[in-house]
Amino acid sequence: MKQKMLIMILCASFVVLLTSVGFYIYLKRQHHSLSYLQMAGEYVQQGKYDDAIHLLKETLRNNPHIAEAHAALGMIYNKKDLPDESLQELKIALTMKPDLISIYQEMYKVYKKKGMEEEAQKALGSYEKLKGNE
Repeated sequence: MKQKMLIMILCASFVVLLTSVGFYIYLKRQHHSLSYLQMAGEYVQQGKYDDAIHLLKETLRNNPHIAEAHAALGMIYNKKDLPDESLQELKIALTMKPDLISIYQEMYKVYKKKGMEEEAQKALGSYEKLKGNE
């Protein structure tokens, strides 16, 4: 009986250890991704758009499921006057995080720039709706 209890305790400890290691790795990756976003923001403030794009693409190559990175890439493409690329990234971000309000604001700007009034108004409406829910 004592031997079975000891084996169960050891197995439970091993499971907890594996779970902890997995969670640690996950947090480390998330922190790494966020530091890339901060660095990309600094590049944008310095007007180094190409460096920011390269950094964000590298981040997304490692973890393509970061909505904020797609949104940031879309915003930078808009600053560089690349509206099609901008919309592509913003739409990806939108599918991942439909409540990220900055996406709608940026989509409004891109649609206006392209002369797509109806789409611009839809984006503005979504922005205002989310803004009202805050």
